[in-house]
Parts: sequence; structure tokens; C-alpha cells
Amino acid sequence: MPLQKKTSNIIYEGKDVWINQRTGETIEADQVIKKVPRNGFEITYLAYFMDLFDKLGGKKYVVFKYILSNKSAENTLITTHRELAKSCQVSVKTVTETLKLLREAGLITQRTGAIMLHPQLAHRGSDKKEAYLLQKFVGFDS
Repeated sequence: MPLQKKTSNIIYEGKDVWINQRTGETIEADQVIKKVPRNGFEITYLAYFMDLFDKLGGKKYVVFKYILSNKSAENTLITTHRELAKSCQVSVKTVTETLKLLREAGLITQRTGAIMLHPQLAHRGSDKKEAYLLQKFVGFDS
């Protein structure tokens, strides 16, 4: 029977030393930082950037931010170009250009009347859900 490799969730393990600057007291502590599964939360680290881009201006960012904010749990937004333009208060041309740019960057995929956001950009749920959505993303436009 082959040896099974143990997978470690430990990112960092070591001793930390703290010195109280006022009293000179030294405290040693064992530190272990473990990787934990992402179950039950949404990866939205880009939301900060979208807010920043929104403040800087740019109608294309308004469209992308709308997609991020209004996607379903399946990472999809059911909408037409015209409906998206109306919701974002931009022209259909701006929507078309934005979606083309996002598609070329690999951030979205499309089919008639629907947009799907790449699950590594944002999704709600576990690693297994991310893998499921990634599989769905790959075949979404066919």
C-alpha cells in the first residue's frame, strides 16, 4: 500500500517573542497559523477596488460593479445589454464595450441573456462550490 502524504493546513509555525517597552518584560508564545476552508463567505476583496474605481469615475466600472453586486448565488446575472444599460444609466455601447473587455480578461463569460462571473473573482460558499462554479463557468457560453 502506498504511503499517503499528509496534507498540512499549517501556514506558519514558530515562536514569537514580545518585549514590553516600558517594563522590559519578555513574553514567549508559540504561534501556529492554519489555513482554514472558505466555507460560507463570499470572496469580495475586489469590492474595495470597485468602490475606488467608482469614485475615480468611469462608466465601465459602474457596469462591472453592478454585475458584482447583483449576481445570483450561481454567479450569474440574467439580463440583456439594454436592461443592463438602463440599470447602470449608461449607453448600450458602454455595456457592450465593458462586457467585451471583461470577457477578454477572462472575468466573465456570456450567453444570450446571461452573464456569469468567474468564481475565483467572487463567489459565496465553500471550495467545493467554487470548483462546481468553475466547471459551470468553463461550459457556460456553449
